[in-house]
Amino acid sequence: MRGHRRTVAAVLAEAFAARPEATSPAVAAAFAEACGPGLARNASCRGLLRDGRLLVLARSSAWADQLAAAAPLLCERVNARLRRRVAEGLEIRLAPER
Repeated sequence: MRGHRRTVAAVLAEAFAARPEATSPAVAAAFAEACGPGLARNASCRGLLRDGRLLVLARSSAWADQLAAAAPLLCERVNARLRRRVAEGLEIRLAPER
Protein backbone atom coordinates (compact mmCIF):
# COMPACT_ATOMS: atom_id res chain seq x y z
CA MET A 1 0.00 0.00 0.00
CA ARG A 2 1.55 3.20 -1.12
CA GLY A 3 1.72 5.96 1.47
CA HIS A 4 0.45 3.76 4.32
CA ARG A 5 3.28 2.74 6.63
CA ARG A 6 2.75 -0.26 8.88
CA THR A 7 5.08 -1.82 11.39
CA VAL A 8 6.08 -5.45 11.26
CA ALA A 9 4.27 -5.92 14.58
CA ALA A 10 1.05 -4.56 13.05
CA VAL A 11 1.28 -6.88 10.05
CA LEU A 12 2.00 -9.93 12.23
CA ALA A 13 -0.76 -9.11 14.72
CA GLU A 14 -3.26 -8.77 11.89
CA ALA A 15 -2.13 -12.00 10.22
CA PHE A 16 -2.30 -14.04 13.44
CA ALA A 17 -5.46 -12.45 14.89
CA ALA A 18 -7.90 -14.77 13.15
CA ARG A 19 -5.93 -17.94 13.85
CA PRO A 20 -6.84 -19.51 17.22
CA GLU A 21 -3.83 -21.83 17.07
CA ALA A 22 -1.55 -18.80 16.84
CA THR A 23 -2.70 -17.08 20.03
CA SER A 24 0.76 -16.71 21.57
CA PRO A 25 2.45 -15.09 18.55
CA ALA A 26 -0.65 -12.96 17.92
CA VAL A 27 -0.63 -11.66 21.48
CA ALA A 28 3.10 -10.92 21.37
CA ALA A 29 2.78 -9.04 18.08
CA ALA A 30 -0.30 -7.14 19.24
CA PHE A 31 1.48 -6.21 22.48
CA ALA A 32 4.53 -4.88 20.59
CA GLU A 33 2.25 -2.82 18.38
CA ALA A 34 0.26 -1.53 21.37
CA CYS A 35 3.46 -0.42 23.12
CA GLY A 36 4.93 1.51 20.25
CA PRO A 37 8.59 1.34 19.31
CA GLY A 38 10.09 3.01 22.39
CA LEU A 39 8.39 0.87 24.99
CA ALA A 40 8.59 -2.28 22.84
CA ARG A 41 12.39 -1.99 22.84
CA ASN A 42 12.34 -2.19 26.63
CA ALA A 43 9.57 -4.70 27.29
CA SER A 44 8.43 -7.96 25.74
CA CYS A 45 5.35 -10.10 26.06
CA ARG A 46 6.33 -13.69 26.81
CA GLY A 47 2.91 -15.28 26.82
CA LEU A 48 -0.59 -15.46 28.17
CA LEU A 49 -1.17 -16.72 31.71
CA ARG A 50 -4.14 -18.94 32.62
CA ASP A 51 -5.93 -16.05 34.33
CA GLY A 52 -5.81 -13.95 31.15
CA ARG A 53 -2.94 -11.68 32.14
CA LEU A 54 -0.03 -11.14 29.78
CA LEU A 55 3.40 -12.10 31.11
CA VAL A 56 5.59 -9.10 30.32
CA LEU A 57 9.31 -8.73 30.95
CA ALA A 58 10.64 -5.21 31.50
CA ARG A 59 14.26 -4.20 31.08
CA SER A 60 14.32 -2.14 34.30
CA SER A 61 12.14 -1.14 37.22
CA ALA A 62 11.58 2.25 35.58
CA TRP A 63 10.17 0.54 32.47
CA ALA A 64 8.12 -1.77 34.71
CA ASP A 65 6.57 1.32 36.29
CA GLN A 66 5.75 2.70 32.83
CA LEU A 67 4.10 -0.59 31.89
CA ALA A 68 2.08 -0.69 35.11
CA ALA A 69 0.81 2.84 34.50
CA ALA A 70 -0.14 2.02 30.91
CA ALA A 71 -1.54 -1.48 31.60
CA PRO A 72 -5.25 -0.70 31.04
CA LEU A 73 -4.54 1.11 27.77
CA LEU A 74 -2.15 -1.60 26.54
CA CYS A 75 -4.70 -4.35 27.27
CA GLU A 76 -7.41 -2.37 25.51
CA ARG A 77 -5.19 -1.96 22.43
CA VAL A 78 -4.19 -5.65 22.39
CA ASN A 79 -7.83 -6.73 22.61
CA ALA A 80 -8.85 -4.28 19.89
CA ARG A 81 -6.12 -5.51 17.56
CA LEU A 82 -7.07 -9.17 18.13
CA ARG A 83 -10.80 -8.35 17.87
CA ARG A 84 -11.52 -10.40 20.99
CA ARG A 85 -10.94 -10.10 24.72
CA VAL A 86 -7.66 -11.84 25.46
CA ALA A 87 -5.68 -9.52 27.74
CA GLU A 88 -7.18 -9.10 31.22
CA GLY A 89 -4.14 -7.38 32.69
CA LEU A 90 -0.35 -7.52 32.89
CA GLU A 91 1.96 -9.61 35.06
CA ILE A 92 5.11 -7.50 34.92
CA ARG A 93 8.48 -8.97 35.86
CA LEU A 94 12.01 -7.71 35.50
CA ALA A 95 13.99 -9.37 32.72
CA PRO A 96 17.21 -11.09 33.75
CA GLU A 97 20.37 -9.06 33.24
CA ARG A 98 22.17 -9.78 29.97
